[in-house]
Amino acid sequence: MKCFLKYTIESTTYSKITDTKEPIIHGYNKKLREENQVKEVGYMEITLALGGGGMRGVAHIGVLRALENHGFKIRAIAGTSAGGLVGAVYAAGYSTEKIEKTVNDMGANWSFWHQSNDQPSLLGISGLANTLSELLADRTFDELKIPFAATAVSLYSGEEIILTKGKVIDAVMATIAVPGVFPSQEIGGRVLIDGGVLDPVPVQVARWMRPDLPVVAVILHKTPEGWVPDELPLPISIPGPSSIIERLTKLRPVQALKIFTRASEVSSKHLSELSMSLYKPEVIVTPRVGHIGLLQNINAEEMIQAGMDATEDVLNQIESEANWMKKLQRMVKGNVRPSEKPEIWGDLD
Repeated sequence: MKCFLKYTIESTTYSKITDTKEPIIHGYNKKLREENQVKEVGYMEITLALGGGGMRGVAHIGVLRALENHGFKIRAIAGTSAGGLVGAVYAAGYSTEKIEKTVNDMGANWSFWHQSNDQPSLLGISGLANTLSELLADRTFDELKIPFAATAVSLYSGEEIILTKGKVIDAVMATIAVPGVFPSQEIGGRVLIDGGVLDPVPVQVARWMRPDLPVVAVILHKTPEGWVPDELPLPISIPGPSSIIERLTKLRPVQALKIFTRASEVSSKHLSELSMSLYKPEVIVTPRVGHIGLLQNINAEEMIQAGMDATEDVLNQIESEANWMKKLQRMVKGNVRPSEKPEIWGDLD
């Protein structure tokens, strides 16, 4: 029986994969092609959909660490905004310890100065860009250790763009480009902004990459029990004496930014809920970090622990969805390779 099952899956996988037609930009990269040619039933394999949320994204490190600790194999990652940032660095092969150290090293010393070629925006992200250059350099998607996709939105056409080719750092800079706050990015003839504008948690993309595996979606909008917002948090950290900071926070531009970012959070939260209802990921992980502002000062250790705790809470669900029987059921249904790209996804020139 065991041999029969193995033979069946090998045959089904091979026949489905060999006639794959790679879409223009949404074709899976070299590593994904290799991973899709499965030789036998894999246990504890999953794909991740990492949602956006600014500094809340540090909780993704805890999710990744908990999954590692329990022996899960992450075969593909789709990320939006902060999820795209963390997902890209992890897919490049960096450990969760290295990513945590990088976050701590940056600390409150974020540089929001503009670079000379930046598009118009309230803030720049030169500090983060420099850090990403050190980590990712000129690495391309095909050079990543884990297949990865980042989402962005075409500012003028309104289409969702799935980035799976070219330089990874360019894709990350596009997916974190919060409209109006951070500079938009031009790639392939398109002006791109934060993918979370349309899809805060890219479940559909993760499933498209590996339809034979369960999607574990991570959303970052759940707040701690009993937490009630009494005022809008300042979205960025302003160093300096408290008396000066208090005056700065009362300036109209700063107050306007607080209102804008809070409105974006409300929209993103409801879009995430709609996405979960529509695309139905197999498992949803919800770290309690929804009280953290876009660029608010954080305690990285606490955020990472929140991610780990939330993952532990649904560990049994993940194990159930990742077992070999569930994978066999997906293969029997024919879900062993990415389908043609959905029409709602746009192309780059």
